[in-house]
Amino acid sequence: MALRDQRGLKVWLDEWELPPGRPWQDELDTIVRTVRSAAVLVGRDGLGPWELPEMRTLLTQMVRRELPVIPVLLPGAPEVPDLPVLLAENTYVDLRGGIIKEGLDRLEWGITGKRPTEKEEPAQESAGPKIHNLPFLPIGDLLKGRDEDLRRLEASLQGRSEATAITQTLHGLGGIGKTRLATEYAWRSGDRYDATLFVRAESPEALRSGLANLARHNLLDLPEYEAKAEAETVDAVLRWLRDNTRWLLILDNVDTEEAARAVREILPQLQRGHVLITARRKDWPVGIRKQPLGTLSLDEATQFLLDRTQGERASAKDDTGQARHLAEILDGLPLALEQAAAYIVHHQVSFASYLSDWGRERENVLGWHDENLMQYPASVATTWQTTFRQLSPKAAAVLRLTAFLAPDPIPAAMFEAGESIVEEAAVEPLQEREQSLVVERTTRDALSELAAYSMVTRKGETFTVHRIVQEVLCAQIPDERRKEWIERALRLVNDFSPAPPNDVRTWPVWDILRPHAAVIVGRADAAGIGNPTARLMSELALLLKTKSLFAEAEPMMRRVLEIDEAAFGPQHPEVATDLNNLASLLLATNRYAEAEPMIRRALEIDEAILGAQDPNVAIHLNILSQLLMATGRLAEAEPMMRHALEIDEAAFGPQRPNVAIRLSNLAALLQATNRQAEAEPMMRRALEIDEAAFGPQHPEVARDLNNLAQLLQATNRLAEVEPMMRRALEIFERSLGHDHPSTQTVRANLAGLLDEIASKSKSPSNPEETTA
Repeated sequence: MALRDQRGLKVWLDEWELPPGRPWQDELDTIVRTVRSAAVLVGRDGLGPWELPEMRTLLTQMVRRELPVIPVLLPGAPEVPDLPVLLAENTYVDLRGGIIKEGLDRLEWGITGKRPTEKEEPAQESAGPKIHNLPFLPIGDLLKGRDEDLRRLEASLQGRSEATAITQTLHGLGGIGKTRLATEYAWRSGDRYDATLFVRAESPEALRSGLANLARHNLLDLPEYEAKAEAETVDAVLRWLRDNTRWLLILDNVDTEEAARAVREILPQLQRGHVLITARRKDWPVGIRKQPLGTLSLDEATQFLLDRTQGERASAKDDTGQARHLAEILDGLPLALEQAAAYIVHHQVSFASYLSDWGRERENVLGWHDENLMQYPASVATTWQTTFRQLSPKAAAVLRLTAFLAPDPIPAAMFEAGESIVEEAAVEPLQEREQSLVVERTTRDALSELAAYSMVTRKGETFTVHRIVQEVLCAQIPDERRKEWIERALRLVNDFSPAPPNDVRTWPVWDILRPHAAVIVGRADAAGIGNPTARLMSELALLLKTKSLFAEAEPMMRRVLEIDEAAFGPQHPEVATDLNNLASLLLATNRYAEAEPMIRRALEIDEAILGAQDPNVAIHLNILSQLLMATGRLAEAEPMMRHALEIDEAAFGPQRPNVAIRLSNLAALLQATNRQAEAEPMMRRALEIDEAAFGPQHPEVARDLNNLAQLLQATNRLAEVEPMMRRALEIFERSLGHDHPSTQTVRANLAGLLDEIASKSKSPSNPEETTA
């Protein structure tokens, strides 16, 4: 063709270029999803049979992708061609008088978007996705040796699927560059997606947290982001993915079986988008496309080092040879290459100087490397060890402490608040240091230093550390010293955790701290550290219980009870608190028979040790009386409630939230026994106390409003009830979430009220007319 031969344009849709013996429809789909324009030739017989599948597929997909389709009228075409609706209003190229230069120029203009007389401009990179939370900027030409990987990824992901999302995995060795390749593909495919969403998914908890975070205001901007029940926010995000097209969801670091199972559970809920999974795991079920990722070749790795440090290293005549030697040592692992280059740029040293430092330290470094444990070649650890040796003591301490946390965003404020712990860790004699390197710096300075070395990535008030760096750092610490570092990280998280975790006002901190608390209490418990492991685990479990995540909270509560019984014996107040917390969870999940002996045992312990008037006794009496009410033993419950109220009024005074809880529970019992006149002033007093203590938008206030509304409804004062219930529902939805049990209860109460109001409005006003 003239266009191909004279103009250098690539012609894709030539049936003679389809490989013989293969399904032509698949080949056609692959071609159509990569082209940027289509020229439809109209001859003597028009388009030919409109039923042709290729024509229907071509036009439908091009219009859907909003790409140009150019009718080309060839010699013999009718004066008014019979074109389908999809083409009828398009401007056309008229070649009926022959294939002449002016006609070809116009066709080339339609295909390329440039008039033939226009000056050729350098190719522009994709502007990137319109909506995204990608963790890295594009690196362009520095992505060495991945052109074929990108092409394969693009071809695989640009297919069609009507029922479910297209799912692709990138799998390979940790540090191989899976995340970087996925991110680069997202940047280069910006015109194909309206939203590109990145979620760290190394655990089920991280997956849920990451999905929920997509709803935030500067991303998907879903109203459910304000919900405190995480499940509601996750459901809203999944619903958005089902209802929209042209999106890419990157699920990063799906390495464990638990994480993979959680991902497999959500995949069937997605349609019409693209899911890209990065994982070390290579075993995935049928239906998920798999693409392995290997190391860079020696030439590619060498060129990366030269380009990455160009103009920022100490140059030497033998740079190419030295870079090749370093690339050979690092064995083509992208993360190791990037760390080495960052070190060289930061210090503006030569490749030879870097290799000299490595040579002096190699023997010591190899002493702590364990290939079976780390699954990385020794050269990776060497790269990080070389960089690590140059860090200030405080920066090194911060980095070591992060090794025992989750691979999630870490609040920088936690390290700044834990300055004393960081300083304690900074004098750890794990490594010999030159005295000249010991410089007094703040923790904020230490984080900036780590960011300069690419050891951490800063983002707002948080920072992240690559999981491979964490694993290498853990392996670096000798077994006999690891417990000390776990204990330091445990204190760091414990000291930063706000109390009480069952108060929604502490949740902005807890929501980001939660994955780190979960990881460190697991490590500390395995290391045999009892304190403050039990305290932090108990706080985390209470947070999960308040969020109605009972299945996650219960094993933690049981483990806390075991730890404290072993540490303090069976008759200690700490054990009583643990029993109370577990009994409260069992009560919330309707397991009364198991809960009752626990709470009675807690009550017995604290009455014996603390005395019958201690506030802890009031807490146990409160839980036990609620259990008795739930099981119909109202006469036994009432004196306990009154005693609990007396204790707290004496201990705290009449205006404390503890007193409001006791008043509310006693009023509920009085209402249940038809003593509304006595119950109402108690409920109003509880509401007054909680509004003064917590403000008007707190869940405790919503609870009081709902209780009072129920009483008013029972006494037929419906005009006062509806605004109270609506206010309670609004507070619960905002603070606890749409699906929280408290929210659902108030919603059901409001529905019942509206039904009652509607029923009464339809009732005849003349009593005589009600007779059947």
